[in-house]
Amino acid sequence: MDSAFFSDPTSKEFKEWRVSNLDGSSMTEIHIVISTMVLSYWCWKCKTAAEFHRSPAGFVGRGWSHFIFECVVFLAPMFFVLTDSYVYQTISVLAAASIYFRWKVPDAPRRHDKWAPDPRAEEFSRSYVPGKVTPKSYLSIYRAEMMLLTCFCILAVDFNVFPLKFAKVETFGTSIMDLGVGSFVFSAGVVGVKAFLPRYVDGKIKTTSLSHQLKAGLWTAFPLLVLGVARLVLTESVDYQKHVSEYGTHWNFFFTLGFLPIFVPLGLYVYSDLRVTSTVLLVVYQAMFSLTPLGDWLENAERTDLVSANREGIFSFVGYLAMFLMGMSLGREILSDAPTFKERRMRLVSVLGVWITACISYLLLDFVLGVQPSRRFANAPYCFWVASFNSAMIWLYMVIEEDVDSKLPPKMARAGRPSGYDVPAIVEAVNINSLTTFLVANLLTGSVNMLVETLLCGSFAAYSILAGYTLLFMLPALLMFRSGIRLR
Repeated sequence: MDSAFFSDPTSKEFKEWRVSNLDGSSMTEIHIVISTMVLSYWCWKCKTAAEFHRSPAGFVGRGWSHFIFECVVFLAPMFFVLTDSYVYQTISVLAAASIYFRWKVPDAPRRHDKWAPDPRAEEFSRSYVPGKVTPKSYLSIYRAEMMLLTCFCILAVDFNVFPLKFAKVETFGTSIMDLGVGSFVFSAGVVGVKAFLPRYVDGKIKTTSLSHQLKAGLWTAFPLLVLGVARLVLTESVDYQKHVSEYGTHWNFFFTLGFLPIFVPLGLYVYSDLRVTSTVLLVVYQAMFSLTPLGDWLENAERTDLVSANREGIFSFVGYLAMFLMGMSLGREILSDAPTFKERRMRLVSVLGVWITACISYLLLDFVLGVQPSRRFANAPYCFWVASFNSAMIWLYMVIEEDVDSKLPPKMARAGRPSGYDVPAIVEAVNINSLTTFLVANLLTGSVNMLVETLLCGSFAAYSILAGYTLLFMLPALLMFRSGIRLR
């Protein structure tokens, strides 16, 4: 290769070469780094609960001091661990702060008669409304933190402060960015099942028809496909660097997201059990990949026509569809309001079961059959890894909420909590306008790369740009949240 190629880090070719043929990092390292997300929530939750119990009448969870604390506890750790600078120090500080604030949360009043009915359970059952789906704070936290992680990484990877072991691998392996892509799809499935849940109307259970679901899917898909076309046109017109083996020559992630709402109703129409449908899809897809010439063609074929040029995006869509259905299957179990306190707690067991099942499936494929995970083709081990990780994260968030909220008065068992107690403002803002946040982050990433030679930036300049970028991509969501506007 030409020596001038290596001496010019500003060239498009160098930037594409820099993120090619990467091997990623170990799952252990990935899970340690991502564990800070759980610790951030635990710290915030305990601190907020301790403040509420200290002065319930005067509790205000939406002040400037709370906003600053949210930035410190949710955004600062992300900077430290994703630049591989202070991973264990960050974990230690968050864990120590969480334990301290948890100690500050007073225990619930002792019940003199342990055999008497639990007043929280009685209040919880009394406030149940059939068919109602109220926001779940653990899902809001989970989706928003995944979105923040994804948006931060798509620009951070262009700076030298971001370790390339966290960037997307070439073909087989695992990395944080690989996990982020899959988690984006899985989390969309968890909340996307809401449109397919039965509704309780006028004393009757009603479900939407296939034709209505397809119309709604097309309506949802249209703006995403338009964004995909717009991204393709813009990147080609400005000669923007791109990693062709990521999705293909013309395909991009917006196309994958756009086609999902169209195919999901068809999958439900074929068979209503989402676990079976997603598993069959993965088994058939993996069998074709491993036992037929398809695998070799996907890895090594020349890009001679439209299909071969975009084979990664086209064929990985099968895996992403299965992953989306897995998320919907989990969402079907936890999204609707639980009628009883006991059933809400049993959901912890259900999510734990999903986690264990997906984990065993991954271990069988990887360590027994020797099939490595591949984000590039969204094969079965990759999908089961993503499902395992995400169900584990949701389970941990649920455990934290169950533990801390068990100290609340009975009337707050289901609702009636003050604003700012359940979900921090920055998290709620990003969650209810997640697609808007993702779109703004993509536009800002392209703008920064066209205006700044990111690989020539020193550490201070890189951190400054990333800090400004993070605040900017969150700003529209925060403004819309404050104005009561909700797009997507």
